Amino acid sequence: MLHVTVPQIPGVRVRSRHEGRLWQVSVRGVHGLQRLAVVSVGLASLVELEVSVAAWKPPMAGWLGTPGLMGLSALDIETDNGGIRLRLRAVGSIDAALMLSAAVRCLRPTLAGEYSAMLTFVPGLTTEAAPLGGAIRDVLADDEERDRHVRRSDVLVVGAAADGAGVETATTVVVGREQWLRDGMPFDVCIDPTVHRPVGRRSSGGHAVANADVSGTTLTVRSDGAAIALTDDVTAAQVRALRGTAGIVTTDDVPLRLRHQLTACGIVVADSASALPDGTDHLGWQAMSVAARRHVLRQYGPSAAIGPWPSVSVVMATNRPDHLENAMHQLSGLRYPSLEIVIGAHGSRVDPARVWDLAQDVPHPVTVIAVDEARTLGEVLQACSDRAEGVLITKMDDDDVYGAEHVWDLVLARQYSGADIVGKTLDWIYLESENATVFRPVFAAEKYADFVAGGTMLISRADLMAVGGWRPVPKSVDRALLDRVLTEGGLVYRTHGLGYVYVRHSAGHTASVADDHFLTRNEGRYGGLIVHEAFGTAVQA
Repeated sequence: MLHVTVPQIPGVRVRSRHEGRLWQVSVRGVHGLQRLAVVSVGLASLVELEVSVAAWKPPMAGWLGTPGLMGLSALDIETDNGGIRLRLRAVGSIDAALMLSAAVRCLRPTLAGEYSAMLTFVPGLTTEAAPLGGAIRDVLADDEERDRHVRRSDVLVVGAAADGAGVETATTVVVGREQWLRDGMPFDVCIDPTVHRPVGRRSSGGHAVANADVSGTTLTVRSDGAAIALTDDVTAAQVRALRGTAGIVTTDDVPLRLRHQLTACGIVVADSASALPDGTDHLGWQAMSVAARRHVLRQYGPSAAIGPWPSVSVVMATNRPDHLENAMHQLSGLRYPSLEIVIGAHGSRVDPARVWDLAQDVPHPVTVIAVDEARTLGEVLQACSDRAEGVLITKMDDDDVYGAEHVWDLVLARQYSGADIVGKTLDWIYLESENATVFRPVFAAEKYADFVAGGTMLISRADLMAVGGWRPVPKSVDRALLDRVLTEGGLVYRTHGLGYVYVRHSAGHTASVADDHFLTRNEGRYGGLIVHEAFGTAVQA
């Protein structure tokens, strides 16, 4: 009988049968499957894989992902008592890691084009590479035959003790416990965006604060009579248990790895209660939480180590000359490493030459196109998107208000949600008729949903093309795109609303809802346009 080495991972059970051609895997949650996938590279070739996940819930009712793996002859999925069973069968033998990663993609939202470069995984990886468990589409095999005219790998992913020497590659990433190395450059990677993420964290509600203490390398959080001991890494179950905790207070030195992971989940870690906002200060809590988690998600996640962040194109349609100066001001304030702007001057009221002149002060590449007024809004946005060169496309409106980190918020939300479309919730609304900004958290933040604020939608160019682009409709163009994506089995995710103000003018707004609608169900009101650095409206000293 052929001997197959079965990986030993706590909480993961693997039975190898039929001379190693069938693996039967039992895990508590999907993250266990990710860990198994990365350590299984090159260990066995499977014809069949059976997976049983004890606890599984789809991000939205009725959602199932796709394996994205060539050579499968059968895929069976059935829910089972709060869990799920999955079976994949192949035409021929397939590396175990490829089969396991395909199973991950069926059960967890995974971006098909998250990394534009091809990642090649080398045997010998440890569970530290688990954040990449859903991205295994190519493994280095013994005695493989490849087209000698094509570079073997773009990014070679290896373990600290693995050998990837001799492989033609553009970049090598070495995955270790404390650091990942990209071509020798160190990156501190301790955030797994599939686990350490703020999903379920609302804009308002109770801001519970827990006390904690540190003993050795263990942080014990005490809240409502319960104690949660955090050691090594914050687990997915602990993230869920701490979802109602807004802040943690401790005078002890919290291990940086745990601090960063808690922060990525949206929890504010402080050394005294006085450093935290008042319990009723929704804006203060959200500003502190969002700023901190934004930093750790982009600094300590795997994307920084793998390669550059995806390029983004802002598309904006305008037919109102009185909004041009506001539009340029908002565009100028955006901060993102690779950003371009495409503006569609729609109709005779807007002079493209004036748009171009005003755009000269925008610190990003700008393209201005003239679009006949007979074209619909959807056609204008499509024309802009056709000219866009970014991997991702986001829509901005010419009259709304955007904070400097707005694009970053969307890119990060896309990464940790795996959704096809991400956008912000409609928390902050400026009513010109009242000269007031209202805080109206009616639509829950950090949630898979069917609605996001239209002036904040972000989608990949590939996904936009896959659903046929923007529909050629004169209004409700945002709703039309959301419906297209949802109908085809895609996901929409609504992140927090900080850094975006939806502006309601006294007259001439394209929306049909009356202003009075936005004066209901409010949890805060501010005179004039809200002044805060998160929205880019703070008064400069």
